[in-house]
Amino acid sequence: MNLLVNRDFRMLLVSSIFSSLSISMYLLIEQWYVINKLGAPKLVGIVLLATTLPRVICMFFGGILADRLRKSRIIFCSLFVRSLLLMLAAFLTDNNMLHFAPLLLFAIIFGISDAFFWPARDSIIPQIIPEANLAKANAIMQTINQLGVVLGPPTAALLISRFPYAAVFCMVGASLLLGSLCQLMIKEPKNEGQVDFSMRTEMKEAIHFIKTSPTLKLLMLTFIVDNLLYIGPLMLSIPLFAENILEGNAFTLSFLQLSFSGGIVVGGFLLSFFLIKKQGRWIAAVLLLEGFLLGIYSQSGSFIFASVLLCLLGMCVSAINIPVISIIQQIVPKHLIGRIISVSTLVSIGLVPLSYGIVSLLLVAEISILSILLVSSSIIILFSTVLLLQRNALRSI
Repeated sequence: MNLLVNRDFRMLLVSSIFSSLSISMYLLIEQWYVINKLGAPKLVGIVLLATTLPRVICMFFGGILADRLRKSRIIFCSLFVRSLLLMLAAFLTDNNMLHFAPLLLFAIIFGISDAFFWPARDSIIPQIIPEANLAKANAIMQTINQLGVVLGPPTAALLISRFPYAAVFCMVGASLLLGSLCQLMIKEPKNEGQVDFSMRTEMKEAIHFIKTSPTLKLLMLTFIVDNLLYIGPLMLSIPLFAENILEGNAFTLSFLQLSFSGGIVVGGFLLSFFLIKKQGRWIAAVLLLEGFLLGIYSQSGSFIFASVLLCLLGMCVSAINIPVISIIQQIVPKHLIGRIISVSTLVSIGLVPLSYGIVSLLLVAEISILSILLVSSSIIILFSTVLLLQRNALRSI
């Protein structure tokens, strides 16, 4: 089945393109606005925190709403609110009224709106796509998301260099408006869940389901190991490699980061062309490969070799994330998908800052990044080997 023939999937895809591009563009625009327009570079971290922290906090609530309300309408509201927000930012900028306080408020609202988008988008896919095509659909979505991450910052930088801030805010806002209108064309099955709900009850139901599902518990444990021992150390190692080991410059750093992001895009693109039959064993095998590649990367002293390894490590990210989402969509009841996906997203997003903090403390304690990468690599290899050899729930999928 050609997924692009499905009109509902096409409309969802267009919305995802606009959303992934907008969030990465907005992050760069708000940072540069604080530095260049407000002249307050020390406040950049606060604005970034205001954008990302509410998204993490509200993610589970977004999953609850995705299980109770029409998902296409949630996506519409998320994109539409952000569109209005950027139009208002354009107006305030044009009148020299966009100071730090309103910008901080916009960042919070932008992050909250994004928290409702992802659970709704990922949980609507099983409703508009046959189960046999879920992996391909998720692969396409993963590729689109990462393309937005890669293309958003340079696109925003180009627009800022050519147009005033007000015009750039309007452009991004207009693209979000178009994305929101696409959601009105999706024919989504009516949600049979009740609108009235208890936050505590909904949370308990989702956590109870995860506890009683051996497969989900293993997937969550895999996410914890991957984000705590892989993403954090790897991302912090890239600038250290560029400066200390490769003795490079800004170009070296940007190319290494692009190699990793490009690998995620390539991995998602390749996975959209074939079906993974034994998804559980595939995840464990890729995790094992990831551990070995991380260990080899820690010993690389060549710019080209490090770039190739980062590209392969990026491909591993897609090769794990896409099957994980597909498994969740297959084994979780439809009335729980939004909440379970939001929990998995919370685990992945929430643990990355914690990993950054742990690695930073280890670096302050004079432990080299090479030692940290080697230890992380060893634990990942040990964990994935146990997953492959042991009879567990993942092996049956």
